[in-house]
Order: sequence, then structure tokens, then C-alpha cells
Amino acid sequence: MNKLPLKKTRFDIYAFSFLMLFASLMLVITNVFNRPADDLVVNVYYEFNLIDTHELYTNQSFVYKKDDYPRLLDDITLEITNGKVRIAEETSPHNYCSIQGWVDDSGMPIICAPNYFMVIIEERL
Repeated sequence: MNKLPLKKTRFDIYAFSFLMLFASLMLVITNVFNRPADDLVVNVYYEFNLIDTHELYTNQSFVYKKDDYPRLLDDITLEITNGKVRIAEETSPHNYCSIQGWVDDSGMPIICAPNYFMVIIEERL
């Protein structure tokens, strides 16, 4: 029996590309939206060293004193509410970290310069 060779058509290329894009998108969506909330914590850094870890889904405020961390310009107040974190009060020339407001994205840092202070929502270690 004689077999004819299969020919690629433009439709085949589009269909394959669409299926690959769809599979990649589904993989990303399942990894992002199926992350358990218990895996995320708020990590606090001073001079690039981890100094504190807090639960993300709590309603608490924490004050980091200048007496304990000498490079701070003044006390810094960290607030965590319903899966979001922000710097409620701080002292710096431009107040960038308190202006940034609430952050709820994993990996998005709140950086308080020149206070050498940083807050990031990260996966629990």
C-alpha cells in the first residue's frame, strides 16, 4: 500500500502554537492560584539580614525601634492586615516606603531607604 507523506499546513502551525500557549498559560495559572495562603509570610530585613518573620494573614502592628537598629532614622511601624502589608509610619527624607502603601504581591518589596529596612512577602522557609 502506498502512503502519502503528511504535509504541514498553516492551520497545523497555528493550532500547535495555540495549544502550546494554552498549556503554558494553564500551568502558570494553576501554580499561581493554587498556592496555599499558609505558605506566605512577611519577612523583615535590616541591613540585608532577616530580622523578623510574621504571619501574612494576621491583623497586627509591629514597631522597630531606633534603639535596637541604630541605622534607622527613627522608629518604623509595620502594619499587617488581611494578607496585606505596609509601612504605616517611618522617618526618611522622601517617605517612599510609607507612600508605597499596601502590598499584597509575593516578591514585591517595600524598601525604606536610607533606613536599611526592607519588607517582602515571601514563601515560608
